[in-house]
Amino acid sequence: MKEQIKDLHKLHCVTKDFNHIIEYQEGSWKMFEPSKFIYSFFAFNTLYNYDWDKSFAQNELITFPLEEELSESQKFKKMIDFIFLTFEENDSAEFVKIILRPNKRQNPKRKEDLINALESITPDSQISESEREEFKKEFKKLLQNEVVLKGKLKNVILRFVYLVRNNIFHGTKTTIDMTETKQRDRLDIYSSILIATNTLLFKSLERKLKFELDKRYSIRL
Repeated sequence: MKEQIKDLHKLHCVTKDFNHIIEYQEGSWKMFEPSKFIYSFFAFNTLYNYDWDKSFAQNELITFPLEEELSESQKFKKMIDFIFLTFEENDSAEFVKIILRPNKRQNPKRKEDLINALESITPDSQISESEREEFKKEFKKLLQNEVVLKGKLKNVILRFVYLVRNNIFHGTKTTIDMTETKQRDRLDIYSSILIATNTLLFKSLERKLKFELDKRYSIRL
């Protein structure tokens, strides 16, 4: 089971430590935050599809069976419940720290800049005005107070990021929308939320299995 978790942790590290760039013009490469969001959500989706309670009971990674017909929201909420079984007080500060600086090779962002970036979210057919306002309120409180509340994390913050993901894949967001500067800034924030959540899971796994994951990996391209 530890070896399986190490493989998942490599996926997480690639997501948070690699820059995601796109060639806008021949020979001109620029950062492309939508790509990072897709990779971040792919890692998040991979992790929450495991039944972590059953995996520990049987000492091997077990995914949720199709016949249970759990929704995606139910799955990631179960993962958050699992994380909070071993949640410690200093994890909240670490969570906010990762949101501000998911990649340690980059300079940390300012809390005020992240809060301001979310002011330009517009409601649409997939995300209501009340959902938008609740997310903005709880995200601002999270940054300012540096306290992660389980209920708010899974029912408001991560649920909103999940709705954004649906909007990109099944909703009204177009490629043109995602190249807009403010949208890219917001997607970068959502990616950081996912990376911070995934980090909490691996902290929980380290505590439960009493081992330490590698902090750096050598990847052959």
